[in-house]
Amino acid sequence: MAIQLVTDQLSTELDDTFRTQLVGKFKAIEKALNDLDAAQDSLNSDQDKINQSLKDINQGLENIKVDNKNRDANIEAIVKILSDYDVPIQIVNGKVIETEEGE
Repeated sequence: MAIQLVTDQLSTELDDTFRTQLVGKFKAIEKALNDLDAAQDSLNSDQDKINQSLKDINQGLENIKVDNKNRDANIEAIVKILSDYDVPIQIVNGKVIETEEGE
């Protein structure tokens, strides 16, 4: 949204120097306001990109959690199958270890 403060419709009865200075000040204020407006648009765009990146990261973390649960379940299933066939193996502290016969 462009802000327009400059007006050439100021009374010509004003002192010409004063009028010129006043118009110059309006131009400077107008430029500063428009620069701020553009900066705000850029910040909003950057914030949207950051929010999307955070959503993507969170989704990636959720996928990793699901993958880890699946991997753990698969390992447990393999160890159970092997132990059913009397293979000396078990999970201790989250690690698969070979055990001695009869343990």
